[in-house]
Amino acid sequence: MRNIYWIFLLLVLLFSKRHEGVAQVSQIFGVEVVPNTVEGSPIRSVVILLEKEGKQYLADSAELQALYDNFKLQPGGVFREMTADLAVSAFLRQPQIKSASYKVYTPEISGPVVLVISAVFLGPGEIKETLPSKKETRFPVLLETDRSKLALILNGAFGFYHDQNAFFSKGPEFTQGNPVADNAAVRGPRFWGETFLEPGIGGITQIGKSKIYPYGAASFLISARNTTDIYSEGTAIYGAFERLYAGVLIPQLGKNRNLSIDLSAGRQFFQLNDGFLFSRFSGSANAGERGSLYLNSRTAYQMTAWGKVHWKKFNFSAFFLEPQELFKDRQTNTRFLGGGVLFNDNKHLDLGLHHISIQSSKSSYATPNGRIPLEGLQTLNPKVWINNIAGKGIFIKSEFAYQWHSNAEMVSNAWYLGGGLLKKAWKFSPSFYYRYAFMKGDDPSTSRFERFDALQTGGLGNWVQGINFRKIIGDGNLITHRVEVKGYLKKNMDLSFDYFFLKADSFSNLGSLAPIANLTEKNYGHEFTTTYRYFLKGNFLFLGLFSWANPGPAIKSSFESEVYDWLSFQASFFMFY
Repeated sequence: MRNIYWIFLLLVLLFSKRHEGVAQVSQIFGVEVVPNTVEGSPIRSVVILLEKEGKQYLADSAELQALYDNFKLQPGGVFREMTADLAVSAFLRQPQIKSASYKVYTPEISGPVVLVISAVFLGPGEIKETLPSKKETRFPVLLETDRSKLALILNGAFGFYHDQNAFFSKGPEFTQGNPVADNAAVRGPRFWGETFLEPGIGGITQIGKSKIYPYGAASFLISARNTTDIYSEGTAIYGAFERLYAGVLIPQLGKNRNLSIDLSAGRQFFQLNDGFLFSRFSGSANAGERGSLYLNSRTAYQMTAWGKVHWKKFNFSAFFLEPQELFKDRQTNTRFLGGGVLFNDNKHLDLGLHHISIQSSKSSYATPNGRIPLEGLQTLNPKVWINNIAGKGIFIKSEFAYQWHSNAEMVSNAWYLGGGLLKKAWKFSPSFYYRYAFMKGDDPSTSRFERFDALQTGGLGNWVQGINFRKIIGDGNLITHRVEVKGYLKKNMDLSFDYFFLKADSFSNLGSLAPIANLTEKNYGHEFTTTYRYFLKGNFLFLGLFSWANPGPAIKSSFESEVYDWLSFQASFFMFY
């Protein structure tokens, strides 16, 4: 398995060596991605590049505000491909604009996006061509005008996965009571394949000459597995609706046209910040009969009602969320209600404050003194992100989550503090990042329950804290040190190395899996992960991943027999239209 990893890494480095000469201006934003892949993600920043008389430059503050008003796209908002496409069409109607386009970049696989807009002004003596009311289209677009767009959705993927000694060779012990684990992995290899196909349709239009833009999308997703994975026996195939939502966008309101309203409801994607509490990759279950354990093809929440108001540099939001659960006859009916405010100056500061409550749930927490219902849990979540400090590429990210219960004696907290350096002037624009994350465990000597609930955390490259360890230790009662080194080999390719050291905060670990519910040691172990991402030919993505998890004393002391290192090799190929 390790030999496969070193061969894979050598091929990546050799391939990137043959493809040098990428402009640095593309590398500093992250990896260029297909817009469809980041639907529903937060917009971290908006970069506007203007070209006049053959010279390209960054827009100043006055130009930025004017372009925001026309594009209806601002930092702190939510990215929707249809909205961005229509915004470009509206902007092209400006008399001084010759052409306009946009690209989307992600510095992290599952984090907020960077939107880069390019606009070319007419030169001296140039006359603006009359734009046709109906544009020429190509697949997947069915119809596009300067006020409407209708397009097909066609996403798909297949992947091959090899785990060695999954669950540290103790699958039956770690999965006891898990209804999907009818053949949990033991010592040795597990190799299987997964695939999915998602056809659908989506559109947006302007009602007459009003400022009202209704939009929506619908898609059906079929997923399948060819043989036994690390949990479930045999083949699987499953089909169900994925996207099924409608909304209305009302931009450019108010005297200064700096107020916009966006309302939507249905099966859609949702993410708060970078996924510390709510990730768009945690909206739906994918294991068992759904046959998509590692492809994670389903990500839409079963119901998302979402209202957003953008005013100047502030974004106000309110949301209702119900995750898609695995079994219809075992629904916990856990529903979240939240809201908050974000401030983003598109330069250095990205601040936020949100409150989330669990409005209903049939589930409960196991405590030393009985059970406490999830219903009634409250979470207050402030955020401080500071980017490019002193113009040196230094950045800081931090969030805090304070939890209490309306109907039970429960108080907890979690927080993280990360800092890094992005050297955009260096070859491959390397970044270096360290993060300390704390999620409180319970102290059984006190009368109140103190184990943190990480809600809907997740997202590869952010809050999957060790892709192997995550499957057994979860996210409560956890302290992690993370070190990441990343390089942008091309504008559409990155390579990252992550190291995690994981330990428990408390010996009392009720709420975790049975073998580690009562710990005698706190050191869970180490995990090293290499991730390679390459978008090729515009609409295709290769994602390669190797992870090696080494169990520490907390795992080893929980078993009388020997445990073994857990290695995982993943190769996934995606298509997005």
